[in-house]
Amino acid sequence: MRGTWMLSWILIICLSQVAVQSQYYSETLPYHPRPVKVTNLNFFMHRTTGVTIVVVAQANSTSNDNNSSVPFASLFAINDPLRTGPEPDSELIGNIQGIASVAGMNASSTEYLDFGFNTGKFNGSSLSVFSRGEPDLAVVGGRGQFMMATGVAQFNPILVNATNTIAEFNVTVIHY
Repeated sequence: MRGTWMLSWILIICLSQVAVQSQYYSETLPYHPRPVKVTNLNFFMHRTTGVTIVVVAQANSTSNDNNSSVPFASLFAINDPLRTGPEPDSELIGNIQGIASVAGMNASSTEYLDFGFNTGKFNGSSLSVFSRGEPDLAVVGGRGQFMMATGVAQFNPILVNATNTIAEFNVTVIHY
């Protein structure tokens, strides 16, 4: 028993010395932080119900209290095109992919969206948005030219009818 205690203490002392002596940074190489960039983007989302947004799950509710056109406890898959203008034939610059869940009785949604760009200056980059479906969406990350992105994506519905939605996005991104 005494040998086990002695071995345990030796192991603890050795492990504490390893943590103290090892360094995860260099004392000889200086740290040069990358400059912060602010980018303002403007683009348009074109959504077609049943084509670019589809219900993938829905609660089996027998209540008639839910008179909303979007029933409570629904989960949607989204793959909307991003274009440079509100016209359907304007230049395609990427797409929005993600999920939206209707979590409120007033048809409010919580959304995770990824704005992926596949042409132009930001080709191969994307912005991640996670927020409620309000006019201001929180930018919580990105990849490519938008590494470590934060910011806000404001949207303004331009056309909303039974089958189509066109919304303008004004996005301010702070990134490195």
